[in-house]
Amino acid sequence: MLGLFKKKLNVPDHLDIINCLIIEEAEQQWNYHAVENNFDKEAFRGSSFAFGVVEMFVTKILKIKADDKVLMAIVQLGRDRCQEYITEHKDLKKQYEKLKDKDLLYQLFIAAKYLEIMEEKYRDLKGMNEKIMIEGFDSVDFKYKKNAYEIVCEANRMLQLAVKTSKERFKTSEKSNQAYDKYQIVFNKLTATERKELIKNFSNVVADRIEDRNPNNLLD
Repeated sequence: MLGLFKKKLNVPDHLDIINCLIIEEAEQQWNYHAVENNFDKEAFRGSSFAFGVVEMFVTKILKIKADDKVLMAIVQLGRDRCQEYITEHKDLKKQYEKLKDKDLLYQLFIAAKYLEIMEEKYRDLKGMNEKIMIEGFDSVDFKYKKNAYEIVCEANRMLQLAVKTSKERFKTSEKSNQAYDKYQIVFNKLTATERKELIKNFSNVVADRIEDRNPNNLLD
């Protein structure tokens, strides 16, 4: 216990931790704004609430000190990053709406499979906070955590958009199920090599979307 709080959160020593916290805050903002409140323009986590959540994680989980300025920077950059997600989502929705039924549902099938693969690959994400509490924050590679979390979240975001767009297009559950079953049969007839290539292409899209985001919304 004597070693607790001797360290202070700072950019030179904890860059990967801070960037990971920015991404996690961005995803929390996204979930609140887009998932829970269906893009209500007024629905964002308040700065004071978000500050409290980040502060609690830093002091209770990481067990280190932090200046208010650093914590507020994490909150603000997380909000800015989330705004990028929203803009990207609107642009991708327009693209999905122009796709033919087959291509739209292929996007859904591919995203679902890719997400399944990534969640298995990065299954260690689920136990990291507990590991930090037991073994200390040095026991986790926060750059790996950030990168893995971004991939999983982006894949899930694209999957949910494909699902939502398909529901809006087919109107009823019956029509949606009919289209789903029809093109699932066609998709399943693809060779393993063909499916692998589609998943690889989707993986590249996910990577490009993350790579193309504003670097100023993270610290360097």
